[in-house]
Amino acid sequence: MKRLLVLVVALSTIGLGTVSTAQAQGAGRPGVTATEIKVGGLSSPMSVLNVPYADGFDGVNAYFDTINKKGGVYGKKLKLVAQLDDLGSPSGNIRAARSLVEEKKVFAVMPVMTNSFAGSAYLASKNVPTFGLNIDAGWCGTSTEHRAVEDAIAAGKYDKVCPRPTLFGEKGSFICFSCGQISPAYVALKKGAKRAALFTYTHSSSAACAEGTRAGFKQYGIDLVYEDTSLEFGFSDVSADVQALKDKNVDFVSTCMDFGGAFKISQGLKQAGGTGVTFYAPEGYRESTIKKYGSQLNGWFFGFAFIPWQSKVLPAGAKAYLKAMKQKGIAPSEQSQAGWINANMFVDGLLKAGKDFTQASVVDAINSFTAFTANGMLPPQNWSNGHGPDTQACAAYVEAVNGKFVPRFGKPGQPIVCFPDNPRPPTLDDPYYLPAKTGTTTTTSAGS
Repeated sequence: MKRLLVLVVALSTIGLGTVSTAQAQGAGRPGVTATEIKVGGLSSPMSVLNVPYADGFDGVNAYFDTINKKGGVYGKKLKLVAQLDDLGSPSGNIRAARSLVEEKKVFAVMPVMTNSFAGSAYLASKNVPTFGLNIDAGWCGTSTEHRAVEDAIAAGKYDKVCPRPTLFGEKGSFICFSCGQISPAYVALKKGAKRAALFTYTHSSSAACAEGTRAGFKQYGIDLVYEDTSLEFGFSDVSADVQALKDKNVDFVSTCMDFGGAFKISQGLKQAGGTGVTFYAPEGYRESTIKKYGSQLNGWFFGFAFIPWQSKVLPAGAKAYLKAMKQKGIAPSEQSQAGWINANMFVDGLLKAGKDFTQASVVDAINSFTAFTANGMLPPQNWSNGHGPDTQACAAYVEAVNGKFVPRFGKPGQPIVCFPDNPRPPTLDDPYYLPAKTGTTTTTSAGS
């Protein structure tokens, strides 16, 4: 859902004016040779938040391989020529972004798989088509520009948009961190939870997630009885938190942290005799995780912005991604799939821009898409009206059951649960489901 780091973010109305992005930027084909189209990306290391950001490179390379085997794009092979490490720091992020443009001279930056995106201002100023994992306000604009969009939503105005039309997150370029998150509240309601707890790191993205989770609980009547927002990455002692969970009779825990941190709390609670508590996690939906921990994850729910890999009916995009990962001997992850989606969007943009494509024309082409789904993997994203608030909030859910991920809350063939958004409904009693079937009426999507 758009309210979580892993939730569908969407788009609403923007006026790009009478001068197209292509005209404004001028022609540019850096990184394009007679035989290749060169791109480069950057990631944060696992040591930052224990999230496999570098998996994004696997997704991009896998998608490029599928296209290159068919002859490439306009006879040119797609090549990921740089995979830089930003060292998990804002300054490192900026240096890596500059290196890709000024030293590697890439046509596009892809994927950006980082815990923060300080280099976004530089890339936006250079009008470089940029694709990645959106978990940071930088995909939208400066902190002031991003907050202005959030403030407009709070005031009931949904037409203010992000001023960086060259940046494309896999789930859109805007996340309303201060808006109430729907996913944690929805899972709590579905499980009949009465008393919730919230755990976050002090890291900025984790704190922003906490703001939205707290607001969502309040909006939808979930009693938040305990919070710990002071945790540092790598914490070990959970005794005080575990005792508080027991003392306050908590039956639902929502986290804004990596899987490893959330698992420490879960295990500590179980070892102290705590039972019957549902855990909701925004990160950790990986085959390697469920295989390693098996039934220890019973009672855990994960929410994310794409068709679950365990769905009985899989779209063409998901089938192709999973097949490619299997052929390479790589376990699927949200991060590698995000890279795949980024590459898919980029190639679609190249094809729509035409043989004489430029950086500007590719940006214009993608910003004309009204229903990008990555071959059915996502709810329709409408980039044509700008980068900002959506008219729907959608997510898919899985529960960990005895060593398997089991899709929950959707319908057969329609695993994605959606609600109208901006404005949103007063209750979560009446969702609709995607993919839409013939004759199904849904809210018009404004993308993500």
